[in-house]
Amino acid sequence: MKSFIHRILRSRTASAVSNQHGQQFSAVNQLVSELKNAKLIYFGEFHSENRIVEFQTELIRKWRESLKPPQRLHVVMEHFSIDMQQILDTFRQSEETDEAAFEQLLCSYQDVGTEGHDLKPYKDLLLHARRDKGVQVLLHGGFIPRNHASRLNKECKDIESKKEFFAKMGETYLPSQLDPMYGALFEEQSTYKLRGRPEHEMLIQSLMQGTDLYSPVDGEKMSKDDEEAEESPMSRLYQAQLLKDHAMAYRIANLMLDHYQEHKSLNNDRYLVIAGFGHLKHRLGVPDCLMGYLREEALRNIDQSRRGAAMDLLLSLTDTPVMSSSNHNQTRGSSLIGCQMMYEAYLEDNYPLLQDAIEKAGDDDDEIERLKCQMTKELYLKNPKKLDECILKSDEIRSPLLSYAAGVAGFQYPSSDYLFLYDEDDDNVLTDADLTSDQDECPFSNDAKDETRAAYESVGKSAGLKGSAAKARAIMGQIGYKEEDMAYIGDDDLYNYQGVANPHLVAKIKPGETVLDCGSGLGIDSFLAMRDCGADKFVDESSESHDLVAPFVFGVDLSGTEVAHTNKRSAERGYSPKRIRFTQGDIEKLYLPYKFDVVISNGAFCLIPSKQKAFESVFNALKPGGRIAISQTTIKTDGLDPNYEWPVCMRMFAKLDTLEPMLTRIGYQNVAVIDAESPMEGIEIPIEAAEESASSERFKIHGKYADQYEFLDEHDMDELCKIVTVYAEKPM
Repeated sequence: MKSFIHRILRSRTASAVSNQHGQQFSAVNQLVSELKNAKLIYFGEFHSENRIVEFQTELIRKWRESLKPPQRLHVVMEHFSIDMQQILDTFRQSEETDEAAFEQLLCSYQDVGTEGHDLKPYKDLLLHARRDKGVQVLLHGGFIPRNHASRLNKECKDIESKKEFFAKMGETYLPSQLDPMYGALFEEQSTYKLRGRPEHEMLIQSLMQGTDLYSPVDGEKMSKDDEEAEESPMSRLYQAQLLKDHAMAYRIANLMLDHYQEHKSLNNDRYLVIAGFGHLKHRLGVPDCLMGYLREEALRNIDQSRRGAAMDLLLSLTDTPVMSSSNHNQTRGSSLIGCQMMYEAYLEDNYPLLQDAIEKAGDDDDEIERLKCQMTKELYLKNPKKLDECILKSDEIRSPLLSYAAGVAGFQYPSSDYLFLYDEDDDNVLTDADLTSDQDECPFSNDAKDETRAAYESVGKSAGLKGSAAKARAIMGQIGYKEEDMAYIGDDDLYNYQGVANPHLVAKIKPGETVLDCGSGLGIDSFLAMRDCGADKFVDESSESHDLVAPFVFGVDLSGTEVAHTNKRSAERGYSPKRIRFTQGDIEKLYLPYKFDVVISNGAFCLIPSKQKAFESVFNALKPGGRIAISQTTIKTDGLDPNYEWPVCMRMFAKLDTLEPMLTRIGYQNVAVIDAESPMEGIEIPIEAAEESASSERFKIHGKYADQYEFLDEHDMDELCKIVTVYAEKPM
C-alpha cells in the first residue's frame, strides 16, 4: 500500500486526530480509541476511491481488534442492494480460497447488474467477513435496487402511480401500512411525498448544481425557486434520493432491532454504515430517517419488548460515543465520518510561504503544481499542526465542519464529526525516504539556497572593508576561542569571523592531517586549521602540479565572492597554495578530488535545506576513520510554536533529537551531539568594542527583524534553540 498525505479532523474540537510520523493511518489507532464504544458509525465516502477504501479497511481492522466475541461487527453497504444479500452470504460462507470467492462475488454481482459499483478496491475490506477467528464481521446489502429509484423519478408522476409504487415497495424495502414505522415514511400521506427536511433538499440540490449553501445569498435564492416548483425535475430527483435513504434507514432499523432482541443487550453488536457522503452529510438522509423509524417504533409498536428496544436504541444513537470505559453498559453513541480531497482545502489561500513561492513562479503552471505538492508534503511531515491550521482556515473546510449553522440552510449538525482529508494525487505519494528521513529537503530549497548565496555574495564583496575586530574578539572569547587563537588570526581578518560556536574544541585537529571546512565563509576557522594541522609551516613551495599536499586545508563555500576573498587573503598571509585552497560549491553535493581526516563547519549547516544530504556528502568525503565537528543551531525537541510564521532560517534548523539517529542511519559511529555552550542571547559586548568604528558599507546578514518577525523579541532564543557541535566518525 502506498503512503499518502492525509489528515483526520474533529469537528467537536476543531483539531486533528494525531498520527505518528512515518506510519500510514496511525491516526486510526487514536480514532478507534475514541469511537470503539460507539454503537453505530456512519462513513460517508466517494465510491471506489482507493485511498478512502484503504482507510475504511484499516478502520474495520482496528475496530474489530478492539472488540471481543460474542460481539459482532455489521457492515451495511450501499454498494449492494437488499436483494443481493444471498450473494454476500455465499461469499462469506464459501469454502473456496479468498481469491476464488472474491472472483465469484464479482461475477454474481455483475449478473444481478443493478448497482454497478467497482468492487475491486473493496476486496480487502470485504475479505474481513471471511475471517473465522475472533469477532465476526457480517456484510449486509443496504440499498433499494437503483432501478426502483429511477422508476419513482421518471414514471410515478401522479397519485395513483405513486400509490401503486409504494405499496409494492412496502413488500420488501419500505414499511407497509401495517408496520408501526410507516408513520415516518411520508411527509404527506395524501400525496405520497417522502418525509425529508428542507435543508436536506437544499443540500442535495447544492451537490447537483455546485451552489454554496453556506452563503445566505445562494441559499435564499435556491429555496425560493423550490417553493415555486414543488414538482420540478429537481424535486423529483430529491424524492428518488430520499427513497434510497428511507430504504437504507429502514433496513438498518430492522437489523438493529432484530439483533437487539436476539441478544437482549446493547453491548454485543456494532454497526458500520458505508454510503455516499451525500446520503449522510450533516446527519441528514439515512441518519435522519433512521431516527424517525426508531421513534415511530418506540411509540407505536404493540409489542412492549420491541418498543423498549427501539427506545434504548434511539437514546443510544443520540449520544456521543464514550471515549473509553471498562463498563460494557457504556457501549452507546453514534458518529459520522466524512471525506474530502486535500486540494479542496486550498492551502495557497492560507499559507503565506506558498503564496510567495507561487508568486515567484509566475505563469509556470508545472512549477506551481510542484510547489503545492512539495510544500504540502513538507507541512505534513514536519509541521502537521501548521497544516491543520491552514486547512481549518479554509472556507471549504471550515464552513461545513465548524460554521455549519451560520449559512442559509442552518444545519443542526456539522457535515461530519470526523473528516478524512486525503491527497488524491498519485504523483505525490510519500516515499520510503520521506517517511524515514528526519530532516528532509524543504520544498523551498532552491529559493533558500538562492537567497543564502545572494546574501553572502554581498558579504564577500564588502569583506575587505574595515570591521570591528574588538567586537569580534569579544564574541569569540565568549564562545570558546582563546587569546592565542585570536592573536594568530590578527586584526586584519578577525572582524570577518562568521560562526555560531567553536568546532575546534571538538575537532582537535592534529599535525599532518587534512581538513575540509564546509561553509568556509571568510576563512577564519580555515586559518586556525592551517595552524593546527601544521600546514602553515610550509611556504614558498613550487611545483608544476596543482594538487594539494598533506597536511592541507580545503574550504568550500556557496558564495563566489567569499571564496575569492579567502583565496586572496591566504596568499597575503603567506600560505603555500599547495596547502590551502578555497572553492565554490554546494555541501549537499560535494564532488572533491580529496579525502579528509577531519571535516569542520561553523554555522553553514544551519542554512542547508537537506541535512541528510549534507551529512551523507560529508561522510563520502571522509577517509575511513575520519571524523567530523559540525557546529550548528538546532530547534529543541518541542519544536516551534505553529501559531507563528517563523523565519525561513529558523525553520531550516535541524531538530535536536533527529541528529543522532540520522547520522547513525547514514553509517557514522560514535555519534555525539555536544552542547557548544554558545548562547544565542546574552553575549556581552564591551562598550569600547561596541563603539569601535567600522565601515558602514559592510554588508550585515543579521539586522533588525522585519516587521513580520517582531514577535521574536518576545521569545528567548535559548529556550527555543540550542547550538551544538556534532561529533561522529566514519568506520575504518
